[in-house]
Amino acid sequence: MGASVIEPELKALLGEIDDVDVVYDAEFGAMTTYRVGGSCAAMITAKSSAGLGKLLGLIAPRPIYVLGNGSNTLVADRGWDGVVLRLAEEFEQIEISNGLVRLGAAVSLPIAARRLAAAGVGGMEWAVGIPGTIGGAIKMNAGGHGSDTATWLETAELYRFSDGRYRLQDVTKDGLALRYRASNVGDLDVVTSATFALTSRESSELKQKINDIVGWRREHQPGGQNAGSVFVNPAQDYSARLIESIGMKGFRLGTAEVSSRHANFIQADPGGSGDDVFELIWMVQQRVEKELGIRLRTEIRLMGFDPERSRYLKGDLSDDSH
Repeated sequence: MGASVIEPELKALLGEIDDVDVVYDAEFGAMTTYRVGGSCAAMITAKSSAGLGKLLGLIAPRPIYVLGNGSNTLVADRGWDGVVLRLAEEFEQIEISNGLVRLGAAVSLPIAARRLAAAGVGGMEWAVGIPGTIGGAIKMNAGGHGSDTATWLETAELYRFSDGRYRLQDVTKDGLALRYRASNVGDLDVVTSATFALTSRESSELKQKINDIVGWRREHQPGGQNAGSVFVNPAQDYSARLIESIGMKGFRLGTAEVSSRHANFIQADPGGSGDDVFELIWMVQQRVEKELGIRLRTEIRLMGFDPERSRYLKGDLSDDSH
């Protein structure tokens, strides 16, 4: 991987945009919660709406990957030959007005939960245990502890990519087709902010709920280098139970291991290999399908790996195509 895919003419134009920082041949895997994997051709940070609009106009239709906190991403050891986009500053704002809360796409979910609880605004306490951003929560309809993004969301502002270019749109919750850990936000779309209809509550009550959620997650989920749940729970069942039932809890492959604490978490060793994590995800998925007849689908974005196997893990290929 390297900066060679970004032609000199484009480099010169990118350098002229205000509120945009560009690093070529940048660390990518190290920016994820797995902390393994290689580099990307360029990592671009947009700090304002104006800068982002100009940037997207220049780089379209080149493949981009929008990176939040890196909590749902695995990068191959060889890296990814594309542009990684990060949002900052203007996209980290929190605005509370007349029962509506506007959150920038780069706002950390735990920070949002704590800030809103301190302000006596309830509804987002569940987000304290999810190490992602608002933008990622919209795309994946993130949720937990009895609630999710769709429950509280009103509208989202995002750049939709179609016909080779970007258009800024305000989209209602229904227009996003939010469902269990999914939406119609495309891989090339860029969420910029979201507005939520939340409720007024006693701050002390909200803070206690947050403390209870944090305590539960510390007790039941592993720390270390992981991306949280690897597989989406199938209907009426749990991926962790299925994986444990075939004896793979604690199973190790190279520098990756199925957590002995929670079988739907796969841990990476410090200084480990993204390829090892990918191969273990593939092995778990294949064994569950072969032995139980249930095809698990991964939540994790797989960057730089074999395209066919990656699509299969995401649930995009038919059963006879591997």
